[in-house]
Amino acid sequence: MASKILYEQIFADKEYGSERNRIPALYTLNDGSVMAGADIRYGHGSDSPNNIDIAVAISENGYNGWEYIMVNHFDDYADTVTSKDSASFIDSVIAQSGTGRIFMLADAQPSECGYLQCKTGTGYCEIDGKRHLALTTGKNGDRLSTFGYFIGDFDGGFASVFTRKDRRKTEYSVDREFRLYKNGEPLYADQKGAQGVKIHQNIFYSCAELKCYKTTYIWMRYSDDNGKTWSHPEILSEQVKKEKESFLGVGPGRGTVINHNGKERILFCVYDNNGLFKDPIFENASVIYTDDNGKTWHRSNKIRIKPGLRKTSEAQLVKIEGENYKALRIYARNLSNYIAYADSTDGGETWSEFRADRSLEGTKNCMVSLVETSKKIDGKQVVLCSAGGSLLARADGVLRVGLTEGNGDINWISTYHLTQGFYGYSCLTELSDGNFAVFWEDEAAHLRYTVFSVSDSGEISEINGDNFDFKPDLSTKIQKSVKTKKRIAKIKFRLGLM
Repeated sequence: MASKILYEQIFADKEYGSERNRIPALYTLNDGSVMAGADIRYGHGSDSPNNIDIAVAISENGYNGWEYIMVNHFDDYADTVTSKDSASFIDSVIAQSGTGRIFMLADAQPSECGYLQCKTGTGYCEIDGKRHLALTTGKNGDRLSTFGYFIGDFDGGFASVFTRKDRRKTEYSVDREFRLYKNGEPLYADQKGAQGVKIHQNIFYSCAELKCYKTTYIWMRYSDDNGKTWSHPEILSEQVKKEKESFLGVGPGRGTVINHNGKERILFCVYDNNGLFKDPIFENASVIYTDDNGKTWHRSNKIRIKPGLRKTSEAQLVKIEGENYKALRIYARNLSNYIAYADSTDGGETWSEFRADRSLEGTKNCMVSLVETSKKIDGKQVVLCSAGGSLLARADGVLRVGLTEGNGDINWISTYHLTQGFYGYSCLTELSDGNFAVFWEDEAAHLRYTVFSVSDSGEISEINGDNFDFKPDLSTKIQKSVKTKKRIAKIKFRLGLM
């Protein structure tokens, strides 16, 4: 049994007035402090389109003293309400470079836009050989070819808006948060869901006089002071998204940093839905990376998938260090009963084919988390895995301990049952004191934080209490209950009863 240490739950006290939070991100920073990110979902647990913002919690030791900072916030709707018309942020992922710069990527969604509503294209148009964000006075879901305006280059914190037809400078401009101005004065609108509140128009809002194209934008901010303050956003989609793609979003959780050819490379997972197919069974994972601390970004090949997996998405990266084999490994959710993985030996630029790790059973179509650690057992690298263990529903949370063999294979030597109830998305990190933490969804739109240790024999023990007594029979009943409820819900929906 590990030594007990009191620690606090994160996002547990209705921070920002929300009881419903999802999509955990977790990262131990260079100075040993810990950053946790989450979707703040006001009055609902659903994905975009809805009123969703992203905040972080920061602790100096990963146990207590968490301080909260809102990083990405749209205010077209009051934080007390939600609506499909709301602009939103969803799915954060965090990594820190050797310079100390913390990167957070997320999906930024215009009003009325989510995974299924995304239009094909980047939202950018080509003007005199350069790419610029296109704008329209009509509905932001119109065809991009009809958009009559574009944003020029930023100068002194502002960028003018021009007409596409004759490159004429208009009376409009935007700041680096993409808020609108007319003749140098801010443009305001009534905040929806509130009385007497005015908000600054933003090109992502349906109320704005000029609006961006309705698609998903990969939105990046960085912090150079350990998360206390954050930069203005930069949109990466123009650099990494293909015009034939509709959705391209980040794999939430954590990114990774490697040394490649003598340079530091920062990498994050992304996934698309195969262009015109707006169905999650057609998703494909890939990787984006920067070699110049975030100035320019590149994208790997789209990783091929063995047929039995059917798709890959919401992936995580692990640095594999076997005695005779070193690689970057990507693990991804899919539609089989096993977690999928692929390897790269050129720093994430090209990848082997995704295949199933048949020693890693996992819940279908649910994010998984893996992380390499500094711990060694019998001289071998320890890798941790967090995933749902149920094959029927998002349930039975398990933590696994693996040892990297000389050839790069991982031998999963132990399994710890964290819960037999609901277990959704999760994210792992190694704390500065040698313990580990997992930030996980313990029910729909609710997050939980668990600290644990790994013994020299590979056994896991929770820091804050007795180990969970897993009962397979009870677990089976829970799984069947969840499955039955889903079937009943589908029948009711088809009959028009819900």
